[in-house]
Amino acid sequence: MSYMADRCGAWQIGADPNQGEVEFRIFFPAGFDPHISSIRVAGSFQSALAGADWDFPAGLPLTLDTTDPRGNFWTARTGQLLPKGFYEYKYLVTFDNGEARIVTDPCARYGGLKDTNSCIVVGGSQPAGNVVRPLVGGRKPLPDLNLYELMIDDFTAEYRLGRAPLDAVIEKLDYLQAMGVNGVLFMPWTAWRNRDFDWGYEPFQYFAVESRYTDAPGLPAEKLSWLKELVSACHDRGIHVIMDGVFNHVSKAFPYQQLYLHEHDCPFTAESFGGTFPGLQDLDFANSCTGDFVLDVCRYWTNTFGIDGIRFDNTVNFYVAGNPKGLPELLGDLQSGLVAAGEQNFSLTLEHIDISAANVTNTTAATSFWDNSLFGLTFGYLWNDHIDAHILNALNNRRFLLPGKVPTLYLSNHDHSHVAWQAGARQNVGATGAWWKLQPYVMALFTSTGVPLIHNGQEFGEEHFLPEDDHNTGRRVTSRPLRWMILDDPIGRTLHALHGTLARARLAHPALRSDTMWPAVWDDWQTQFNPAGAGVDLARQLVIYHRWATLDNGDIENVVVVLNFSDNRYTVPVPFPTAGTWSDLLANFDGSGAPWSVDVAGITADITVESHWGRILIRTNHLP
Repeated sequence: MSYMADRCGAWQIGADPNQGEVEFRIFFPAGFDPHISSIRVAGSFQSALAGADWDFPAGLPLTLDTTDPRGNFWTARTGQLLPKGFYEYKYLVTFDNGEARIVTDPCARYGGLKDTNSCIVVGGSQPAGNVVRPLVGGRKPLPDLNLYELMIDDFTAEYRLGRAPLDAVIEKLDYLQAMGVNGVLFMPWTAWRNRDFDWGYEPFQYFAVESRYTDAPGLPAEKLSWLKELVSACHDRGIHVIMDGVFNHVSKAFPYQQLYLHEHDCPFTAESFGGTFPGLQDLDFANSCTGDFVLDVCRYWTNTFGIDGIRFDNTVNFYVAGNPKGLPELLGDLQSGLVAAGEQNFSLTLEHIDISAANVTNTTAATSFWDNSLFGLTFGYLWNDHIDAHILNALNNRRFLLPGKVPTLYLSNHDHSHVAWQAGARQNVGATGAWWKLQPYVMALFTSTGVPLIHNGQEFGEEHFLPEDDHNTGRRVTSRPLRWMILDDPIGRTLHALHGTLARARLAHPALRSDTMWPAVWDDWQTQFNPAGAGVDLARQLVIYHRWATLDNGDIENVVVVLNFSDNRYTVPVPFPTAGTWSDLLANFDGSGAPWSVDVAGITADITVESHWGRILIRTNHLP
């Protein structure tokens, strides 16, 4: 079943940019009786048909078609041409016991501006005239990306003025590209149930872009075009577009559930599948139609908008070990379709915050999982002002994954406070009084074997506090606009320069994107460097490790990382894999210094590293 190919929702018939007839269509999977006796559609289009808008008793009657073995379709056409414009609508559903409900459309492609309405656009720019442009340079494997998590509303709130937020994001794409970002993970853009601020993790209409993100005064018909233009603008700059997909749960007002007389008869939400999310409605993947529906949602965004990856939210609640339904089936079917279409390097990332994350990633078509390890350690270390032996392992969880798969690593994300706030939280000074403590953690992130993710604003020291549990007060999911002016203060300039230097270095040097690290494993009892002089020294708060890669011409690129998490300046003997001149990638990172290198004559060299700083030393060894 393809909900979009079968034109569920509301569609203009034909491609006339000035007018068109509209068809409305609803699908009910076979085997689950909604007990409906009639459906009528009403809305703001009725006055164009010589009627009164929102007159439900006089609404267009939908006709039932029971001939398809997949299930029943209810369909209506306006029968007359509507002038170009943006029309809102809903259904009056009457059940066989006489009960009636006004329900919105679960397959609408346009969210309404109020009252959970569904919408249809007649005329305006047509799909043929707004094709998503291909990704410049082609789609890269996930390990080759530097990711940026972007909350569309917060990101643009300070500067967008009257523009649609999706349009306003484009203004900052050159900024992201210059910083070395080549992948943007957009927090959910699918529609939610009302106009109140939301993160988008209570999906309401899966095929619709949230109207808050698409609304621009005077341009009511340009909705989907804003997203297509944004994706194209990203692709023009070689930036991959990854959507955040929420498929474990939906809003309590999910329209499909309202279309069934008895909620437990709705196959999409009849029971919880792998787990429950408090306060929301879980989807039921035990029924195959749910998997079909979610798969079609993924294919719609993939095929129509040309996205380059999906992050799957809260996968622990639609994964049951040993059961192919739910997550494994969805990932497998999606990947099979992508391969059949010739698509390569499409990323499938799991938010599977569980000890089984690596195993689930390995045994499904997933390419990555969100790895909480470095985040958790970083927040604890900054609070206690002391690292421990676990840090080295957190930087190399890629060792648990099959080749080509990689953890997504971060210092923080949308679920948590900005890491800059944590830097001085214990002393009640935030970033202002302790921002420099972030520096070695940022270096660790970009020199790990994972793919780094930057939480929007992290790169210039944004420091919003976020309660981990707001005790149902609503204070967690609130607007926290990025303060772009602090990008230009001394803290913002320094942290931005550091993030950019590291991100660009990672793109330029394969050794920083490889799956190699030495020492590969570090035991808890190891509190000092190993006999070779690498690993973790807890007394001095130093960490030393090597990265390397074989280049296309057979040469070996080596990187030696020295990180100092302490308040002291240290000179330490550092082991090197080869003699020769080694250059520091961090020298002159902000344009205020000069290049720096060290000549290594033996197997070690004394390296001085400043407090809360590091050295990233690189050399390419040319083999005979």
